[in-house]
Amino acid sequence: MLKSGCLGILLLLVFQLAAQTPERIKVTARKTPLNQVLLDLKESYGFQFAFDNDLLSQYPVSANREFKTAEETLRFLIKNLPLELEKSDDVFLIIPRQSEPQTTNTQISGQVLEAFTSEPLPFSYVSVNRTPVQTDRNGNFNFIASTDSSFTLRISHLGYFVYDTVVSNSLNRRFFLMPRIESIREVKVRGNPIEKSTLIGDKAGYMKINHQIAPILPGHGDNSIFNLLRLMPGILAAGEQSNNLLIWGAYEGQSKIQFDGFTVFGLKNFNDNISVVNPFMVKNIEVMKGGYEARYGDRVGGIIDITAKDGSLQKPGFILNINSNTVNTMVQTPIGKRSSLIAAYRQTYYPLYDPSELSFFTRRPSGSGKGNNPGQNILSSSVDFNVKPDYVFRDANLKFSHRLKNKAQFSLSLYGGGDDFNYNMEGEVARTIITQSEGEKNQQIGSSAQLSYPWNNSNVTNITAAYSYFQQEFSEKNELYNSRTDILRITRHSDSENQVDEARVNAEHTFSFREGHKVIAALGMVRNSVQLNRTTLETNTLNYDRSLSRLVAYVQDELPLGSILKLNAGVRASYITDPGKWYVDPRVSASLNVTKQLKFNAAWGIYHQFLVKTTVVDSLNNFTDFWINADDENIPVLDAMHTVAGLAYNHNGWTASIEGYYKTTNGLTRYYAENKRFDAGFYEGKARTYGMDVFLKKEYKRHMAWVSYSYCQAEEHFPVYWREYYLPAPQQQKHELKLAGILNYKSFYFSSSYVYGSGFERFDIETESGKKLDQPYKRLDASLVYKFKPGKVKAEAGISVLNVLNTDNIKYSNLRLSSTDDLDVVGVYADAVSFTPALFLKLEF
Repeated sequence: MLKSGCLGILLLLVFQLAAQTPERIKVTARKTPLNQVLLDLKESYGFQFAFDNDLLSQYPVSANREFKTAEETLRFLIKNLPLELEKSDDVFLIIPRQSEPQTTNTQISGQVLEAFTSEPLPFSYVSVNRTPVQTDRNGNFNFIASTDSSFTLRISHLGYFVYDTVVSNSLNRRFFLMPRIESIREVKVRGNPIEKSTLIGDKAGYMKINHQIAPILPGHGDNSIFNLLRLMPGILAAGEQSNNLLIWGAYEGQSKIQFDGFTVFGLKNFNDNISVVNPFMVKNIEVMKGGYEARYGDRVGGIIDITAKDGSLQKPGFILNINSNTVNTMVQTPIGKRSSLIAAYRQTYYPLYDPSELSFFTRRPSGSGKGNNPGQNILSSSVDFNVKPDYVFRDANLKFSHRLKNKAQFSLSLYGGGDDFNYNMEGEVARTIITQSEGEKNQQIGSSAQLSYPWNNSNVTNITAAYSYFQQEFSEKNELYNSRTDILRITRHSDSENQVDEARVNAEHTFSFREGHKVIAALGMVRNSVQLNRTTLETNTLNYDRSLSRLVAYVQDELPLGSILKLNAGVRASYITDPGKWYVDPRVSASLNVTKQLKFNAAWGIYHQFLVKTTVVDSLNNFTDFWINADDENIPVLDAMHTVAGLAYNHNGWTASIEGYYKTTNGLTRYYAENKRFDAGFYEGKARTYGMDVFLKKEYKRHMAWVSYSYCQAEEHFPVYWREYYLPAPQQQKHELKLAGILNYKSFYFSSSYVYGSGFERFDIETESGKKLDQPYKRLDASLVYKFKPGKVKAEAGISVLNVLNTDNIKYSNLRLSSTDDLDVVGVYADAVSFTPALFLKLEF
C-alpha cells in the first residue's frame, strides 16, 4: 500500500513537471512567404499577430529548428529583414523598420470593397488605433495622424470577415473583404472573426442590418428585407404594414424609405407577400429610428437608407428565384474594366391570392366602449364571406456604374413599379344584400445619378440628383339592397387620385482633419409637387394642386476624442421660397465608451417635414391618407423634437441594448367630415410619443438568436376631442415582443420567429362571436433552407410556413365601416396572414 502511494505521488510529480515544461515551437519552412508562416504559427500555437499581410507576403523565409518562446521565434524569422517587432499586451506587432523618426503626417485612406465582385461596401467601420472612422456611401475613408507610431488598422462590415493589418506609412489603396455566407465553403479564411449580424448600439437610435441573413428567415423571398426589419426593435410588426413602416410610434408618412438617394413612396403590398424593394438589388441597409444627424432630413419619424448594388466588375452573373407567388430575376455584367450593369425584374406569374376571408360585422344595440374618439368603440355581430381579390404586381431596377481613373465613381439608378388591386363582394345580412367593391392602383418611378469624387488630399465630394414620382388611384363603393322594402341605397362611394413627385439635387463635401476629425457640409434644393382630387357620396370634394420649393444646407462636425468619446454636432437649415421662411434644425449626439464592452449613446435634435400625409376621417372613423405639401399658411409644417439615450454592451458574441426615447410632434393635420359636434374641415393637432427598446442577441459559431421588446406610448390631441385632452394615436401599440433564431448545420439553415403585439386601442370593436378587433397579435413562423451546388450553379431551396399555429390576426389597413337604416353600422375587415406554406427555389449562375 505504501509503495502504491509513493508511486502515485511520483507520477503526479512527473505530470506536474511535464506540465511546467514549456512547449517547444517548431518551424519548418522553405522559401515560404512570411505571412503564411505566421498564419501557420497562429493555427498551431495560438500566436496573436497584427501585420500588413501584403507586405509580409513579399518576404520568403526558410527555417527548420525549434524555439523556446514566441518572441524568440519571431525575431529569428524577421532577422535580416527590414522589419521590427513590437509587443502590445499579448499581441505581437510586425511593422516596417523606420530609418529615422517620422515627423510628417501619416495619411491612411482607401476604399473598402467586396472580394468577389469589387462592390464598394458603404458605411463600413474602420478603426485606426481604436479611433473609429466610417466609410462613405462608396466605401471611401480617410484618416490623418500626426504621430510617428505604427497603426493597427481594422475594417469590418456586416456579413464579412474582419480585415486586420498594421501600417506605419501613408497609404491609399483598396481593401477587399470576404463575404461570409457566400464564400465560406469556397475559400478557407483562417484566423479572422466575422461581422455577421445586426449592429445595434453604435450610436443613438441607429441600427445596421445584415441583409445577407434575410433570405434565411421565414417569409416570402420577395419580401425578405421587410421580414428582417419587422423583427428589429422599434419597428412595428403587428398589423403587417410593410408598405408603411411605422417606427417608434410615428404616423404613416412620417418615416421614409430612401433607395439609392431617391424616395420610395410605396405600393399596395396586400398581405405582405411582396415588398417595394427587390432583395436582389440590396447592398446595405441603415435604420435611423430617431435622433439622427443633420445629413438626414425631410422627415420627423425614422429613416431607412438602402444602398443598391453596383454590379460585378469581375464576371457576369444571373440569379433566378421562383416561389409560390412571383418570379424574380437579376442579371449583372461588367462592361470593360471600369463599368458594370445590373438589372432586376419581378412579376406575379400566378393569381396571387386564393379566396381570402373578408368578414362583415353589424352593430348590436347593447354595450358601450371606452373613450370618445368619433366613430370609435362599436359593438357588433359578424358574418363571413369569401372573396378573391385580383392583384397584379411588377417592378424593374436598372443600374449603371462606372469607375473613373482618378478613383471617382459615377452611377445611374432607375426604378419603375406598379400594382393593381381590386375586389367585388356580395353577401346578405338580415335580409339586406350588401355589395362592397374596392380598387387601388399605384405607380412608383424613381431615378438617381450620383458622382463621388475623391480629391488629392483625400477629401471627397458627393453630388446627387434624384427624382421620384408616385401616383395612387383609389375607388370604393358600398350598396345596400333591402329585399323587404325593395329599396337600393348607395351608402358609400368615393373616388380619389393623388400624385406626388420629388426632385432634389445635393452637393456634399467632406473635409478630413487629424485623428479622425471631419466636417461635412452640403447645399441642395428640393421641389415637391402634389395633386389631389377626391369626391365622395356626400359631395364633399377635395381639390389640391400645389408645388413647393426649398433650399437646404447643412453642416455636420464629427469629432472623435481618442477611442473614448465621439461628439457629433450639426445644423440643418431649410428655406421655403414661397412664402419665404427659414427653418433651422440643430442636432447633437455623443457616444461614450465606458469600457471596451459598454457604450453610452445620447442624441437630441429638431426636425421638420414639408411633404406630409394628411388624413381624411369620415363620420364612422374610416381613415384615408393622402400626400400634401405643407407651407405653414394652409397646411402646417410638421415640427418635432427627439431625445434619445441608451446603453449597449458587446462581448464574446453577446449583444445587449436598452434605449429610451421621447418625441413631440406639432402640426398634425386631419380632415374631419361634418357631424353633430363640429363642422367639416381641416383641424390641427399634436402628438407625444415615448417608449423604450430592449434587445438581446447571442451569436455562437454559425448560429444566432435574439429577442427584442418594445414599449411605446403614442398619444395625440385634436380640437375635436372634448372629454380627454390626449387620446391614443391610431398607430399606438403599447407592447411588442419578438424572438428569432437561426441554426446552421452543414448546408441546412433552420430559422424561426415569433411576434406578439398587445393590440391597437383605436379598434375597440367586438363581434357577437366574441372576436375583438383590438385583440393581441400573435404569429409564429418557421423555415428550412438547403444550399447546394450542382456543378457551377449555386442553388437554394426552401420552405417557409407562415403563421404555423394559424392564429387569427387582423390586417387593420383593410378595415372599413359603413352605415344603413336597419343595421346602423356595417363593416368589412380582412384577416392577416393565415397558415401559409411557401416554397422557393433560387439558382445563381
